[in-house]
Amino acid sequence: MYSPKEILVGLRNPSLIPKEIDYQVRKRTPHDFGIQGSYQTGNIGDRALGKQFKKQLEKGGHSARIFDRHTETSNTPNRVLGGGGVLHDWYGTEHLKKRLTYVSSGKNGFIIGVGAPGFQSADAQNLISQILPKLDLITVRDKWSKRNIESVCDVEVSVTACPAFLYDDPRMETNGRTGVNFRPYFSQEDKPDSVLKYYFGYDDLDNARESYMRNIKDICDKIEDPIFIPFHSIDEKFAREHLDIPVLEYTFSVEETLKRVSQMEKMVTMRYHSLIFAAICGKPVLPLAYEPKVEAVAERLEVPWYRPHKEIPLQFSQVSNVSSLQSLAKDNFNRLDELL
Repeated sequence: MYSPKEILVGLRNPSLIPKEIDYQVRKRTPHDFGIQGSYQTGNIGDRALGKQFKKQLEKGGHSARIFDRHTETSNTPNRVLGGGGVLHDWYGTEHLKKRLTYVSSGKNGFIIGVGAPGFQSADAQNLISQILPKLDLITVRDKWSKRNIESVCDVEVSVTACPAFLYDDPRMETNGRTGVNFRPYFSQEDKPDSVLKYYFGYDDLDNARESYMRNIKDICDKIEDPIFIPFHSIDEKFAREHLDIPVLEYTFSVEETLKRVSQMEKMVTMRYHSLIFAAICGKPVLPLAYEPKVEAVAERLEVPWYRPHKEIPLQFSQVSNVSSLQSLAKDNFNRLDELL
């Protein structure tokens, strides 16, 4: 109930009434945006995405809540499937069905800044074809993802950039060291052989694993003053087991990891977001494209990239186009605002 004084204020200032109605609606709803993704798995890049989505939506005056990748229902009217390489059927279609069920069963549904590695099965292709045309907005982080969606679905897809580009360089004092990030990519614990072969073209997996291990040890032997920066707990475990260089302790902190990258003189990057963090901080990079998403972002940064199991020249390159990619990352949220 409103007091007589409050009612009088409303009568004298009619422009305040819509704002008050909007406030009362929001007060009765826990949040007006729900963002679903793999934000709590221990991957720093995914964590960075979740935090950036919440930050950008709240800057736009919305209340937002983060949900994990298994969530299928919530009370929010606006549902976002946000960031990360979430559209694929690497492990079957159940996880894909959960993601698409969540984003499509609210009042409004948006897929924002995602990667789409592709769809091998007919079931996955049918899911994509049935659900994506119902959504209000679809943006992807690269042209590769756009092609993969449009190959199975007649829907409008806009290419923007990964929302993680919206972080700022913390501008730490450089310590002169070379940051290194590798991941245990050719491990059986990571992705099934069928995924490595079908999606990423690794035919002779045994030789690829051997070449990869040989290459990363050779890189660590030749670069100046290397130090390993983990972007996941499995990175640290892998590095301590297989590399003879200093290894920083893994911490599930976007801010701390970004500061570590900012302190480096240059970076050897393998994980997707290790390359993005290095680009944000303006570091010369040596990118290892373990899958096409790294190749795609390296090309947008105009730096050469190398397969981790092929010949790798010890050559660091200065990134370009960072401000342009940051503008495109912001465009994810500008487009969202235009629809609301």
